[in-house]
Amino acid sequence: MKTLCIYGSGGMGREIVDLAYKINKWSKIVFVDDSTTSSIIDGIDVFTLDKALSQFASNPKDSEFIVAVGQPSSRRALYERLKQHNLNCISVIYPGFDLSRLSSIQSGCIVHTGTTITVNVHIGRGCLVNKHVVIGHDVDIGDYTVISPNASIGGDVSIGAGCFLGSGAIIRNGINIGENSVIGMGAVVLKDVKPNSVMVGNPARFLKSSVSKINI
Repeated sequence: MKTLCIYGSGGMGREIVDLAYKINKWSKIVFVDDSTTSSIIDGIDVFTLDKALSQFASNPKDSEFIVAVGQPSSRRALYERLKQHNLNCISVIYPGFDLSRLSSIQSGCIVHTGTTITVNVHIGRGCLVNKHVVIGHDVDIGDYTVISPNASIGGDVSIGAGCFLGSGAIIRNGINIGENSVIGMGAVVLKDVKPNSVMVGNPARFLKSSVSKINI
């Protein structure tokens, strides 16, 4: 059995530990995090990336990596770092999840507990689909997009790369959301969203141009 290296030891990382234990396919779980001085968090060893490389890079088949942060730009940056070192990046999907034969999930994704993904859904690299999300038919989701708990996406929707959907957001059928956009908590999107937009409210309205840090 392999070691699962969870890149990010914050709240999301600790949630993924519990998900990994439910999956029960790894002999060991460790955190990788350069932003903390802690060597152990919740009983899990914490490695810097350099230390993880020294331990696992010599035999990459013995380890698997997943990025567990909730900001699209950070997910992209961390996966690019892992790619530079040819590390084995996988998807972590809750046990019992049944993906339609007509749908696909690319590498490096997290699909958390209670999510429903229907037919002809295509999810790009490095996405995070959090708890109890519902995704309708014929939906395309771009790389590194983050979908927060209890969001609902109708059919025939396109979501660009690097987007962030807040908890409980609702996207109507047939909507296009441009890349790097932020949909606030509980927002109800009834019209197309231009790239780099922050949308809030019901119905969703433009608030400002999006920035790299999520604060909604």
